[in-house]
Amino acid sequence: MWLKTREWIRGLLSDKIQPQHLISSAYKENLRFMLASFSGFKIRDPQNKLISVPCVNATAERAVAKMFQENNIILPLVTVAQTLSDEDTDRRRIKDLLVNETYWDNKRKRALRVISLAPKAVTISYEVNTWTKYNEDMDQIVEQVRLLLNPNLTMITKYTNSTVAFITAEENDSVTVVGDREDRIIRRRFDISVEGYIPYPKYLITSTGEITEFNTEVEVITENKTSVFDETIDASSINISETESYTKIN
Repeated sequence: MWLKTREWIRGLLSDKIQPQHLISSAYKENLRFMLASFSGFKIRDPQNKLISVPCVNATAERAVAKMFQENNIILPLVTVAQTLSDEDTDRRRIKDLLVNETYWDNKRKRALRVISLAPKAVTISYEVNTWTKYNEDMDQIVEQVRLLLNPNLTMITKYTNSTVAFITAEENDSVTVVGDREDRIIRRRFDISVEGYIPYPKYLITSTGEITEFNTEVEVITENKTSVFDETIDASSINISETESYTKIN
């Protein structure tokens, strides 16, 4: 009986899922969360005044190029960039596996059955660089990075609240930026590995035996202390609120 039901559900999904439905923007959502997480750092200057540390989306090469072009870049600074992603063979699932979830509709006061194909398990690598002029400032930022990922950072996006990030390596890479004068810039690089998933679209099974697309969207509130060099990526805070009245049960 279950085999027939599973084949029936697979048939419904194959008819519903179109190429445009496979654009989940999971990479973009993860990057937004990374930018938000690293945008709240502060340091104390010699006068004991708190200074906010901005966070931008940029590779180390691009950040250095900006420093060559613009002598007025203010340090300290944190840059975040996605470098690559790879399939996680330890967490992968077969494509034909169905994921069955239950959500509670707070408006209609009833449970909803939601189905989807098994998500793709991937490991996404990020490079986080911290830039300062003084070792004391660098030490303060490194402390906050280590406490943020102690030992992991749980990522919250509109798709999941269980993706985790870990620091896999740390390197001290100081560089020299030549402008009107030579300035020695202290750089600390953190390699971060994110164990996440690329989700398939979710569908609600109706009482008539049909399926409709199911969305549990969340609203991400923009944090103005976060900025990006790449304007196609929206920086945001990790404060989220549900725009629908659904509560996941399992």
